[in-house]
Amino acid sequence: MSFIASYTKRWLLYIVTFFLLFASILLVSDYFHERKFRIEALNESLDNYVKITRSYLNSNEVIESAGYARLDSLVSLISNDAIRLTVIDDSGKVLYDSEFESYGQMENHLYRPEIQQALAKSYGTNIRVSASTSIKYYYYAKKYPAYFIRVSTEYDKDARRFIKPDRLFLLMVILGLLLATFIVLLVTDNYGKSIHTLREFTLKATTNKPIDEKLRFPDNELGDIGQEIIEIYQSLNKNKEELLSEKSKLIRHLNLLDEGIAIFSKDMQVITSNNHFIQFINHISDNRVFTADAFSRIPDFKPIVGFVKKFLRENGDDLTDMQPTYEITILKNGRYFSVKCIVFPDKSFEVSVNDVSKQTKRKVLKQQITENIAHELKTPVSSIKGFLETILEGNTDRERTADYLRRAYSQSCRLADLINDISILTKIEEAASLYQVEEVDLDELIHDIAGENQPMLDANDISLEVKITPGLSINGNYGLLYSIFRNLFDNAIHHAGKGITIHVENYTQDQDFHYFSFYDSGAGAPEADLPRLFERFYRVDKGRDRKKGGTGLGLAIVKNAIQFHKGDVSVRNRNDGGLEFLFTLAKDIRSNL
Repeated sequence: MSFIASYTKRWLLYIVTFFLLFASILLVSDYFHERKFRIEALNESLDNYVKITRSYLNSNEVIESAGYARLDSLVSLISNDAIRLTVIDDSGKVLYDSEFESYGQMENHLYRPEIQQALAKSYGTNIRVSASTSIKYYYYAKKYPAYFIRVSTEYDKDARRFIKPDRLFLLMVILGLLLATFIVLLVTDNYGKSIHTLREFTLKATTNKPIDEKLRFPDNELGDIGQEIIEIYQSLNKNKEELLSEKSKLIRHLNLLDEGIAIFSKDMQVITSNNHFIQFINHISDNRVFTADAFSRIPDFKPIVGFVKKFLRENGDDLTDMQPTYEITILKNGRYFSVKCIVFPDKSFEVSVNDVSKQTKRKVLKQQITENIAHELKTPVSSIKGFLETILEGNTDRERTADYLRRAYSQSCRLADLINDISILTKIEEAASLYQVEEVDLDELIHDIAGENQPMLDANDISLEVKITPGLSINGNYGLLYSIFRNLFDNAIHHAGKGITIHVENYTQDQDFHYFSFYDSGAGAPEADLPRLFERFYRVDKGRDRKKGGTGLGLAIVKNAIQFHKGDVSVRNRNDGGLEFLFTLAKDIRSNL
């Protein structure tokens, strides 16, 4: 019951405060409105005296004859002792004043406030004490072409009472306030119990406390509404629990997916997203992002955002039977991302991002490999076939037959090298686990390769500098490590030119890796070709490179073999000339780097 009493008091306070505020505003407004009306009435009364004076001046030619004393007769006719009449010329000189006999000696009135107002808007008013008579007047002055006529009345109790508004309206407002307060007390007492019960319900609902099933409202209109509110709340609360359960399942499912998924509202605000979505849009974005809704500001997603906005703009609110989709592929930083968008009937939409780099690259790579292998096999097979066909025709002498057989043998060796290189690459990519890992002495391996290539080095006047730490070894695959350095040697010998120097060095190391530099002092390669040197079958000068031998797979094998050993490789032109390969090799590829 204390709450009901408190509630009644509060409502009483609210109503009284409201009516006081309303009455204050109404009274102030009425005060200024009525005061303005009464001032205008006073001005109109004084303006009548001005008009009478103006008519008198014109009919008696007072201004032309300067007979201002004749105005005394006019003043005597005005049966109002409180009226003071003054005539002032346009320079401010007093020509006549009914209250001051020596008006010719009065000071200049040009800068009196009412005269200044009359100059600005044809008439002016002011309330002040007269400097001539020391009496407080209400002044009214009006401007004519050559003079001012000023009529004033003493600002006494009668004048103030005339201007001051009536207080009857205030009494009516107070009476209305008291009546409204009485009515409010009757109404609030009737509904106090219903509001108390509703308040008890809302307190429990906002704090997630259980609602008493026996909670009942009084039998009135507000009680009926409150009972319906409780029933609706209980139904909504049950649905909310079911939705939270389903949402929890959905979030767990989303986080288990390999693709990034985010659901947005029509205002581009994120509703839910998984961790992969943030990860993928960070790969695509040039700047670091931390929230899913940042995707709409990433330029690469502009087609998706444009699709959503255009669709919602063109289809309005009727999306009941529509679930439009849109799909793009983004290539960023060497990775392919498939981005799909679907718009739901409630104008929310889902964006999914899937990293399809492996699938896309594998598909492109297999297509390129098939095309390149077919192209590379065509030349040696055609040559061998041509030489054998010529020999079988029997139209060649012994010496030419031997020459054709040597050429066919050379092409078959090239064909065998090509098949062997393709086999190495395929095994690295598809069956890397089959390679045996053992301790390999790199210092010994590099010197063995240098010895195998010594005849070619001497034939091309190539000097060799090897700065490998004695006994340097790693845990890796001997065959692939051999392929790395052998192909780098072959590349320098066949393409760098004669009279050069080949330099091999392990220039530093850290806890996990050895760092190598392999360079020559030859001609180097065009800058435009550097990013493609590790591509399969790529040749800087395709015609000359094929004549020099090689399968076009050497540097591709180098890159894949280095990656097998958990390293990285890059290539650049040296300032002093020549091509330099910088790469790392893990000390032990079996460790979890």
